[in-house]
Amino acid sequence: MKFTRLRRRSSRLALPAVVGAALLSFGLASPASAANPDPIPGSFDFSDCPTLPAGASPQFSHCWVGVVTSGTFKIGNFDQTIDKPIRITWATTFNTTTFESGTVFGGLHTEKMKIQDGLFGDPFLTAVYAKVEYAGTFEMPPGDDLRINLGIKVRIQNPLLGNNCALGSNSNPIMLNLTTGTTSPPAPNTPITGEPVSVARQEPQPTVLQAKHVGNSFAVPGASGCIFNWGAGNWLVNQIGGFPSAAGKNSMVQNEYIVSKQYSQL
Repeated sequence: MKFTRLRRRSSRLALPAVVGAALLSFGLASPASAANPDPIPGSFDFSDCPTLPAGASPQFSHCWVGVVTSGTFKIGNFDQTIDKPIRITWATTFNTTTFESGTVFGGLHTEKMKIQDGLFGDPFLTAVYAKVEYAGTFEMPPGDDLRINLGIKVRIQNPLLGNNCALGSNSNPIMLNLTTGTTSPPAPNTPITGEPVSVARQEPQPTVLQAKHVGNSFAVPGASGCIFNWGAGNWLVNQIGGFPSAAGKNSMVQNEYIVSKQYSQL
């Protein structure tokens, strides 16, 4: 099932959601349980904050920016250390007339990361890079574990493979189901546990929160679009990378900092 960019909730959930967002934005979350091992970024970019839907209150709607500073991303045979920042932006909205709340996706910014020195052992000409891209699906189900369901595709970049080689697509995304709680993956993966949201810094404003999201229940489809979508090109990437890779064989762990601002403050 593909989720729309704006997700409505019932009025019974609206007020708790808004109050929870306000508490976090004013730095009233629980004390830090485990510190993010990385320095807090010097600044946070709010340029991807999405336009509020009609009727949403700027005073009760927030733009959120999460910056992944480190972690790991294992898909198939590729076991990648996250060594470049990943920025995701979204909005939580509240309509004071209908008492409905919602979530709107803003943007996902990543840089390419080297995943293999070379397809044929050459670390220069045939080095392989991966770049995570948004694939049209975003949802934040209600709950205390800050779950995020995010559809992505991983673009495989290499001069030999062309510009369209990717794992996943908008119609068949890699569906990350991330949580700050504990996962329940299929075998052979075993449960892993994240870290709940806590305050990393209160001053200067905005308050900076920290968390660790984890997920290891997702599947990765086979490659497509490699070497002009030539069958042998897709086969080559699948053979080297171990794709498709079934659920229970992949994982993501990300340390992150999170900030928010009311739309009336943007």
